[in-house]
Amino acid sequence: MTAGGEEESGLVHLALLHDGPDDLVSGALAEVRRAVADGDEVLLVVDRATVRAFREALGEDAARVTFPPPSSVLPPSDPGFLGAARRWVRPGRRTTVLGQYPGAMPVPACGVGEDGLNAVRRDLPLTLICCCRRDADPELVAVARRTHPHLAGPAGRVDNPGYRPPATSDPVPADLWGTVAARLGVDGTGDLAELRRCVAEVAARVGLEGDAVRAAVLAVHEAAVLGCRGDVAAGLTLEVRARPGQLFAEVIGPPRSGTASTGDLLSHLRPFCTCAAVHEDAGQRAVRVLTTV
Repeated sequence: MTAGGEEESGLVHLALLHDGPDDLVSGALAEVRRAVADGDEVLLVVDRATVRAFREALGEDAARVTFPPPSSVLPPSDPGFLGAARRWVRPGRRTTVLGQYPGAMPVPACGVGEDGLNAVRRDLPLTLICCCRRDADPELVAVARRTHPHLAGPAGRVDNPGYRPPATSDPVPADLWGTVAARLGVDGTGDLAELRRCVAEVAARVGLEGDAVRAAVLAVHEAAVLGCRGDVAAGLTLEVRARPGQLFAEVIGPPRSGTASTGDLLSHLRPFCTCAAVHEDAGQRAVRVLTTV
């Protein structure tokens, strides 16, 4: 539940800037107490000095919190971070996780991981509090300020005016969506059977099963059908990128000519995928589909 009494369903992503263990605990305590009171599973992944400070501040409530060692949890700069975030979630229960930025964390990869969480994990019943020291690398502090919709503090969470939503159109960060797992030419509707087979194989390899595989196949099929319609009957390329639990496909071809279309071109494929988007630039048009589990 939120402080206002409204139930939270999706991702709540907060940054906490602090000057050390006591300041970190002071800034996080309102959010942690809220989570304990609401019956969340609460994981505080912090160093020993901060564990002691939390235990003292929480008193008896410390027994309702888990303190995993920092070495057991992947930082957002790790390519497996998105999968780890999914594994934190338990059926029928919200999870709150607080973690500290390692001082030597790579700045660009951290930004990709935090943006990835906002882009593809926003439906998870997860509250994530990312703690960064104010005297860390200024570029790392800037990543923390840019990638979190909310800030945590002694008075609770507030909206973050410095937040910038992730760009999911162009370019597609390879570290976020994965390297190309399959590439296929599509010269018309006669190639759609091979396209469906290709997508199903990649989806199965990354852990999608049953309805999730069928949904991924349908979404990419419909994206290709859209590309084959009208004045573009050939010259499409399917590229599929994949990581454990997620599949990202692009159907790429020449831009359409003539009057721009109106309405939502992707409405027929949205029920089958997590995200869908059209990106056009001077030389090509891409229909992009993301499916996650």
